[in-house]
Amino acid sequence: MRYHTSPEMLSGRPEPLFNRLPPVVLMLTALITIASSVQLLSQSQLFLDRWVAAWMFDAGAIAGGPEFDGVYRPLGNIAPLILHVFLHGGIFHLAMNMMALVAFGPPVAIALGIDRKGAFAFLLFFAGCAISGALFQIGWSEFTGQSELAIGASSALSGFLPAVGWLRGGLKGAVRISVPWIVINLVIAVVGEFMASIIGIRLAWAAHIGGVAGGIVLFPLMLAVFNTRLWRLVKRL
Repeated sequence: MRYHTSPEMLSGRPEPLFNRLPPVVLMLTALITIASSVQLLSQSQLFLDRWVAAWMFDAGAIAGGPEFDGVYRPLGNIAPLILHVFLHGGIFHLAMNMMALVAFGPPVAIALGIDRKGAFAFLLFFAGCAISGALFQIGWSEFTGQSELAIGASSALSGFLPAVGWLRGGLKGAVRISVPWIVINLVIAVVGEFMASIIGIRLAWAAHIGGVAGGIVLFPLMLAVFNTRLWRLVKRL
């Protein structure tokens, strides 16, 4: 199957972008699913000992707040900024994030180019949004003094919303598509304790907002570097 970037991507016409699954999207979805499955199986002790999941959390979970100052990090303090996307809180959490990756990943991957350089750009963008989300989450924990762990790919995937918005309507499109998600997460921030008492978990809303911020800033830079032609079209919107 051949992939291409065309002005139709920006026109709003029903080109079946979401029906395509570029190899890099398939590969990333598989890697996250495999890693999270190992973690979840270890936690349940079905096939693996729980020390596997414990090590994965030590190596990859975002940890912010005073309780985690100087906590042991087998792969260093930088690794969790990206590796948290490979850990999930359960099958439903994993499934929701992978559906989002399959839905929003293809147009972003196609825009950056379906070749090795484009695949590298896609992974770099994904990692950049993950780092932005992680830094927001850690920063909020340090600001409030509340110690929290956070896992999941939604930090990075939140950056895909403004990326799709950039393709459909430039900066205005990126902001327009991002605002509802930001509002939802601000509501989560306000009612977080109440939600935690009901569902038993806290949602990492700060990581989501950080991912959106990363997507708004990073995606046009990625286009300017990796797809100059499409960037010129986007700037006209």
